[in-house]
Amino acid sequence: MINMKIVGITNCPAGIAHTYMVAEAIQQKCESLGYEVHVETQGASGVEDRLTDAQIKEADYVVLALGKGLSDEDRIRFDGKKVVELPVSEALKHIDTLFDDIDSKAVVLHTSKVKLGNEQAAVKEGIMSYLMAGVSAALPFVIGGGLLVALGSMLVQFGMPNTALAQGTHPSLAWVLTSIGNLGFTFMIPIMGAYIANAIGDKPAFAPAFLVTYLANDIDLLGTKSGAGFLGAVVIGLSVGYFVKYFRRVKLGKALQPLLGSMLIPFITLLVFGLLTYYLIGPAMSWLMSGLLDFLNTIPTSMKIGTGFIIGAMLAFDMGGPVNKTAWFFAFSLLSSHIYNWYGIVGVVTLLPPMAAAISTWIRPDLFTKQERSSSISAFIVGATVATEPAIPYALAAPIPMIAANTLAGGIAGALSIMFNVERIAPGIGIFDPLIGLEKPWYFFYLAVGIGLVLNVAFIIIFKGAWLKREAKKAAQ
Repeated sequence: MINMKIVGITNCPAGIAHTYMVAEAIQQKCESLGYEVHVETQGASGVEDRLTDAQIKEADYVVLALGKGLSDEDRIRFDGKKVVELPVSEALKHIDTLFDDIDSKAVVLHTSKVKLGNEQAAVKEGIMSYLMAGVSAALPFVIGGGLLVALGSMLVQFGMPNTALAQGTHPSLAWVLTSIGNLGFTFMIPIMGAYIANAIGDKPAFAPAFLVTYLANDIDLLGTKSGAGFLGAVVIGLSVGYFVKYFRRVKLGKALQPLLGSMLIPFITLLVFGLLTYYLIGPAMSWLMSGLLDFLNTIPTSMKIGTGFIIGAMLAFDMGGPVNKTAWFFAFSLLSSHIYNWYGIVGVVTLLPPMAAAISTWIRPDLFTKQERSSSISAFIVGATVATEPAIPYALAAPIPMIAANTLAGGIAGALSIMFNVERIAPGIGIFDPLIGLEKPWYFFYLAVGIGLVLNVAFIIIFKGAWLKREAKKAAQ
């Protein structure tokens, strides 16, 4: 169809990479076909390029590329429109054919016939999806707080005083910046718990989960040795979320029903889980968290290096997939307990797959297609500064050699990172993290990245060269 008009929404659990990559892919594909296109992104930065009523009204088709579902309010916006709904990862994978015979793929959306709210089946559900919703919300707290802590630390290193607030004494600027930054680490856990609950039970679950998770991490209120940490956030977030999810199904009659979500659920949930957390969940999670922290602090070096290898291999294995996110979540969640060396592995390993793929195309272009070679510069730049996902097309083209090379090199780099005690205090801009104080010591960071890159490139060339020879031999037979 000539002059077709397309509108779309993209989102993903973390809201960092796929949301924007798929939006750009849809935009470019539609423009190449001569279509008019508008894409709204619902990522970590919130809603951007929000679709107007006029754009939706004039659109011939709506593309919903979703990784965390869609709110009731958003679905109502597309009532009566022809909609193609699919997981965000599938949209990226099939972008070249997404608009082929689009009319046969589209269904007319009638919100009155669509299950909404708690009954809505999200495109991507599951525990990991809920956890990543919490992580996505906590990220700005860690990034903003981490940068301020790094800035305060740099000021002290340049000779400025680090004077704390005391009676008759004015605090120094470095101390003020560090204190404000630490608030980000203090609140990242309650925010994580609140958004995990919100992903399951929607808005009524948010406030009780936030307050109860905060309680579980306040050692003065609980009288415990340490806070419940990310373990408490996960347990409380999931518990409150499911409690509210089923609570919302209670029918109170037409007159009282509006009070259910605005008053009864927050009050009763906070009452029940507040008491449970004070007497049971908080102390239990605090005991577990103390044990985990003691274990991580006293683990023998040989075991720590082995665990570093596993974490690094998991991070490099599926490049943003569930295995990667499991390792990432573990390392990220320890930041609230001021344990930074496991997140240091993330800073090192996630750079490797896309940068190594790009460098490999420059050293051995005969092993790659023209499209792979032409994408190498953007893969290198994006991979070095933002995300691992640019390595995915290379892995899809030759999964066995590329994934094997990335996983093995990632594991070795992870072991080196933990052996060198590389620390990362917050997400930043990848290869430049040491320059803004987020990763240290800088020389061991760059050494681990350098060794990892050399090995990753060598493994790609060896493994893919052998794989291509085998494929050619099979084709000849």
